[in-house]
This record gives sequence, structure tokens and C-alpha cells, in this order.
Amino acid sequence: MSLSMHAENGAAVDQIFTSAIEGDLFRSVLAVVAMNFPEATPMIVGLERMQGAGNFLLLDTPNPELRRAFAEEMRAPDGWAHSLHGQEIGRVYDDGDLGADTVNGGQMGQVLRRTSPPKTCLAGVLFDRGERHLLGIELRYPRHLEAELRRPLKDFLTRLARQLDVATRIMEVRQRLDAAERLSGNLLEILPFSVVLCNERRNVSRMNGRARAILRNGRALQVSPDGTLRLSDPVVDDEFATQIQSLQGSLRQRVAIMSVPRNRGEPREILTIIRLAAGEAVGLPGAGPNFAVIYEDLDMPLELDQDFLWRLFGMNAKEADLALALLAGESIGELASRRRMSKETLRNQLAAVMRKTETSRQQELVALLSRLATINATA
Repeated sequence: MSLSMHAENGAAVDQIFTSAIEGDLFRSVLAVVAMNFPEATPMIVGLERMQGAGNFLLLDTPNPELRRAFAEEMRAPDGWAHSLHGQEIGRVYDDGDLGADTVNGGQMGQVLRRTSPPKTCLAGVLFDRGERHLLGIELRYPRHLEAELRRPLKDFLTRLARQLDVATRIMEVRQRLDAAERLSGNLLEILPFSVVLCNERRNVSRMNGRARAILRNGRALQVSPDGTLRLSDPVVDDEFATQIQSLQGSLRQRVAIMSVPRNRGEPREILTIIRLAAGEAVGLPGAGPNFAVIYEDLDMPLELDQDFLWRLFGMNAKEADLALALLAGESIGELASRRRMSKETLRNQLAAVMRKTETSRQQELVALLSRLATINATA
């Protein structure tokens, strides 16, 4: 097939867009260009306006000599690379626009002139420009093919620039999704609860380490071989499915809480089911699972120690003992009797504790200590 017929076929659009999603866009573009113009040397060029470390050159085949020449060309104040900053996005340029001496007189031009046949003609187009960077694709080809290739190359690169404009946006969205996925995973791991994310069919998409530990013992939660989140008790599992469907169909209700009855002497457990708004799981509209399922063991002891309260709030031993007694449910009167101290002395200590914890009421103090104890117990 002739070069012009290849060019008339255009780039493999599906391949380019698929590669943008899969994260290998530029390699795919080089392969498409090389297929259409096998006598040319295609390259993707990335330049930083501040001449930073972000400059790069991608080739369809390895060429260490050309890469070294590119690095040297970056240091030239008036070379080929710097002339690209004056080109318009989407407009095909050639060696006539940049100047033959600029194209062929630099380090890269000298390397390409030594190929057989020498490649002294150029056609290129910029397809992305930011505040500090630009991206373009160029082809260097032999002078004796100029009459045959100049028009097909211009048509080909014009179409390719439009496709790459869309493809680079797809790639950026994919990169944002990947970053958001990593962020959501990190956030899940620091939560002080067992959390499982799933869709309306209860297909699990993500969970944190605490949830994995609960699932390993299989006592309350299980994941079936098809990836479905289930409760070990069939009756409670049916209720769980009903709650999910109810939340899915509700415009106003987003949270449901259900208890998981256990045999006498076994831990009491509750599940909190939260319907997530679109994008809450990964930070982008329409993305992510539909529900967060939070497992809590109500019989988990709430424990803190004096060292913890000293490190966090600077409480002395007596103040920490008072705070821990209140957390355990003792009243000021009971503590005064146990310590054989006056209630007034304990109230003075309580005032110091509330000042250090920045709370204003005893109930607020106990609530704060309970939250800290929950975090400490599940850490």
C-alpha cells in the first residue's frame, strides 16, 4: 500500500482513544504514525517553558544518539526546540516555517542528516499547550519524498491533532481518577471503623484493613465467591438487602442503621449503611460505589490510659484519673467517695480537664473521650 493511501486511511482512532484510557497514549500514537509513514522518523516532543526536567523525546524505536542530541539541543538558546513555542496549536508547520538552518543545523538535525537516506524535511503539529509546557508530534523524512508526502502529512497531522486534543483530555481524566482512587484508599485506611464500599447489588469494590480483618473470621460479614457482601445470618442478610434497596430508591433518606443479633455472650454489632452521593467515593461526578457499610462492635471496650491523655492534652495523673473515671461512667459523687476527696476539689480538677480539652460541659468531655477511645481501640 502506498504512503498516500496509508495517510488517507488516517490514524486508528479507536486505538488512540483506547490507549488514552489504558495510559499508553503516546506509544500508541507513535505506532499509528509509523504505520502510516514508514519512511519517516516520528517523535513526540514535550517541552517545559522554564527549560526544566520535564523536557522529553519519545521515539517509536530506540535511538540513543538522537536522544543525546535532543538533550544537547535543549541547551541551545536559539535552536529548533525553542522555535516550537511560537507555533499555533493544531496548525501543521514544516521546515519552511521554522527555517531549514534551524531544523538541520542543530544537534538533532545533524544526526538525522547522517541517516540513509538523510531526513532533512520536517512536518509537525502542537496538540497541547499549558502555562508551562507544550506537546507536539513531528516527523522527519527524506527530501526526495517531499512532493509526495507534504500534502498527505498535512491532512494526516491536522486530523491527528484533533484526535489528540480529545485523547489527552481522556488521559488527564484517567489520571485524575487514578489519583482519586489512591486518595480514597488512603482515606479508608485511616478511618477508625471497618468500612466496605459496594454498589446497590452489594458487589464489593473496596474495603479497609479493619474490614478485611472482620471478614477473615467470617463471624458477621462475608464476601461470597462472586464478590457479594453478605451477612452470615440469612434472616439478617435479607434485611440488609432490603435496607440497601430502600436507600437506593429514596430521595431523602441516606442512612440506615441495623443491629446484628448474636447468641448470648457474643458481641453485639451494628451496621450503618450510607448511600453515597455521586462521586463521593473517588471525588469525580458519577464515579465510585453507591454505599459505604460501616461495621461496629458495641461491646468493644472503650479504654484510654493516663499516658495517652498526658501526651494529647497535658493532663497530670489526677486529672487523667478523673477523666478516665468519667469515661467509665462514674459520677463526681462516686469518685469523691472512692478517693475520699471533697466534691469541690474534684470539680476544680474537672474544670482543669475541660480547659485542657477545650470542652465546656461534662457531657461534651465524655463524648470527646468516647470518640478518642473508639479510635484508640480500633487503631
